Amino acid sequence: PALADLLDELGIGAHHAGRVFRGVHLHRRALDQIADLGRHAGTLAAATTRTEAVVEAVHDTPDGTRKLVVRFGDGSRVESVLVPMRDDRYSLCVSSQVGCAMACAFCATGTLGLTRSLTAGEIVAQVHAARALVEGGPRRLSRLVFMGMGEPLHAYDSVRDALRILLDDHGVNFGAKHITVSTVGLVRRIGDLARDTGGRIQLAISLHAGTDATRVRIVPTARRTPLTELREAVHAWPLPGSRAVMVEVVVLPGVNDGAADLDGIAWFMDGLRGVVNLIPFNPFPGAPFASPTDQQVLAMQAGLDRRGVHTRVRWPRGRGVSGACGQLMLADAG
Repeated sequence: PALADLLDELGIGAHHAGRVFRGVHLHRRALDQIADLGRHAGTLAAATTRTEAVVEAVHDTPDGTRKLVVRFGDGSRVESVLVPMRDDRYSLCVSSQVGCAMACAFCATGTLGLTRSLTAGEIVAQVHAARALVEGGPRRLSRLVFMGMGEPLHAYDSVRDALRILLDDHGVNFGAKHITVSTVGLVRRIGDLARDTGGRIQLAISLHAGTDATRVRIVPTARRTPLTELREAVHAWPLPGSRAVMVEVVVLPGVNDGAADLDGIAWFMDGLRGVVNLIPFNPFPGAPFASPTDQQVLAMQAGLDRRGVHTRVRWPRGRGVSGACGQLMLADAG
């Protein structure tokens, strides 16, 4: 709709909007390569800017995970990760910021600080660059998870507008149920995202602890948002159809696996249609924690299971190239 309005303002005509949108966002064509646009291509090119993203490096692992270093026009770089799924598809871990301001103790990106947020165009271009990379290969890109570098809801306007483009049925048309947006818990923006998406996409909450004391220790921004307030916002998230909320908990033995925290996680989940994803801590240079053993991960899972919490373990993928959850920091990008 926004493109149709622009084309009308430029005297090109709103009826070209579908063709232009498909050309740019589905077929990744230059404006002068879009059929039947003719001289209007020059008019539109003069009035707009097209954002490009270049895959500067690809780091592959034996498990099929591929970490991409993506560079934008001003030289800024982010990392995104292609994760192979069980069938012939990829899930792309999408970055929304260069660095991150949240400073979570278990996350390498948080050690970088925030340089800037990506624009909506840069987020979309990042997805298009990954699509181009896998095109013609044995797997296709079908799922997006906004869990890369940055806090998506801290870059709210860019992420919202990127979602509108990526969900539009004139373009790539990702299914809403195949897009997940993660947040450390920016409560006001959770409400905004619920309003703007109707809950059609999947919400993921970086919870990581069941008590305020533990959460503040590892998620500094939790000082501004007590768990009672976050719980209220998450439980208000609309869940059409069979949608469920994903709740992320990094496994930090001796930090967040005690009885009080497990009780708190069970309280947070009570009455919520959702699942707790347990994420073994992935190490990075200078990290204040050690990786848990498999036995420690399974012990935490058993403790939550006894409390009636539905859990899954997200075993690490991409550790060999520092591409696992919490490891993105451009440390080996050259």
